Amino acid sequence: MVTKMEDKVIAIGIDSLDPYIILKYRKDLPTLSKLITESPTFISKSVFPVDTIPAWVSIYTGLHPGNHGVVYVYDVFDPNLSNLRKLDINHIKGRTFYDYANQEGFKTIIAYPILLYPAWEIDGIIVSKSPFERRVDWIRTEIDIDVYPNTIKQKYKIADKFVGLWGGFPGIKYLKKWAELGKEIIEKEKSIGIELCKNEKWDLFFIYFSLLDIVQHRLWRFFDEDDPTYPGQTSLRWIILDYYKMFDGIIEEFIKMHPDKTLIVISDHGHRSRPIKTVNINEYLRRRGFLTPKGNGYLIGKIQSKIKKIILDCANKLDIEHWLIKLIVRNQKLTKISKSIYSSAGVIDRDKSIAYLSNFVGLKSYSYGGIEINKDLVSNIEYEKIRDGIIKSLLKLKTPDNESLIKWVKKREELYLDKFNEKIYPDIIFELKEDYSIGWNICCNLYEKAYDHKVASGGHRKDAVFLVRNVNRRIRSKEVSIVDVAPTILDLLGVDWRRLNFDGKSIFGAN
Repeated sequence: MVTKMEDKVIAIGIDSLDPYIILKYRKDLPTLSKLITESPTFISKSVFPVDTIPAWVSIYTGLHPGNHGVVYVYDVFDPNLSNLRKLDINHIKGRTFYDYANQEGFKTIIAYPILLYPAWEIDGIIVSKSPFERRVDWIRTEIDIDVYPNTIKQKYKIADKFVGLWGGFPGIKYLKKWAELGKEIIEKEKSIGIELCKNEKWDLFFIYFSLLDIVQHRLWRFFDEDDPTYPGQTSLRWIILDYYKMFDGIIEEFIKMHPDKTLIVISDHGHRSRPIKTVNINEYLRRRGFLTPKGNGYLIGKIQSKIKKIILDCANKLDIEHWLIKLIVRNQKLTKISKSIYSSAGVIDRDKSIAYLSNFVGLKSYSYGGIEINKDLVSNIEYEKIRDGIIKSLLKLKTPDNESLIKWVKKREELYLDKFNEKIYPDIIFELKEDYSIGWNICCNLYEKAYDHKVASGGHRKDAVFLVRNVNRRIRSKEVSIVDVAPTILDLLGVDWRRLNFDGKSIFGAN
């Protein structure tokens, strides 16, 4: 039998809120700074891959991606979000922390939960944003809104469509205007959330803000003095910090409105500079005999690598990267060709290659990735021997300074022994040391630089934020994960989370 606790729970989710930025600028962030001193925990660990959708679904469900099976990363070569449309979230309906709270008799208000669209029936209120945005121009988008119950729309004047912030690169000329629009969008979302929180009945209130992640991706190099492409003091220098100040103020508003309620502030991951140095993993596999170019692929690969270098070098110098992106995404055929060239897929002979890079985390200059083994070419007996051989080979990979390049490498079942492992993870997964990222060229130098850094200079960091206010309970351990969020919220409501088969645990020990 559940005993309802007297305190209600407010949870504020901020995508990509970084703990180290908060620490560095504590004097400018008084609310967050105070929360750090009050909270029994601060930094949590994200899941693998460290990306928005798999991470937030892990927060909602308390499950690793291998157990919830929802993995998607943004792909500039998929402007119509065709892969996102293939995601099936039906199996997580009824399995989120707010569904479980409802089942125990708690009323909930849920505002803007990413991916959970359309809104499904709950005991309370849900305002749901479609993940499929329609681009209006190169700054803004249009997003469909679904609400349950429908009467809430008229009561709070919630429109059928919201203005969204275009996630692509708008060009340096428009970055400031683009960022200012983002602030207006956040202010509107907050205002609706505040009204719902103030006027409606609830035991659990959750609101999610998405735009800090997008802003940091595009503006990081203007903010971080340690970024290799930091241009010095410009008008864009403090925009990211302005966003942090804005969220600091939003958190303060919720605290002032309900000073005695339990408050949780969470993020899915942090943010950092995206590595500018790359190592071409497919080229490494080619040199080790695991990957085979097509008949004339070696020559084509060399030519493609040089052409890519020249084009992206010129685009960097002339600041016309956004025009290249516009050109690519406007034509479906050109998009497909560009993706093939960028990933070198067109020159890899898949029928003869034993192994090659997987794009399960997208074609990004990130430090983590995976390798697929072509099971059509290897028997079940050979499979493990080849997988072990590739892992041993990767562990020998060195930087030009003769330092180890691989931070860790695992077979997929060594990461999580979960239901959807084989479906969502390639045969081998790995992470490079932090200042290196994956390059996709073959028949080229092993080490190069990321020429897309000016377009997306920010990348994800595994360390996330997990702050709790107004809780006088001891914590189980300071080593916490984002999969601990769902069981912790239910624990705070007095729900026996142990019977719900979470991968995570409540951060609190027994009272």
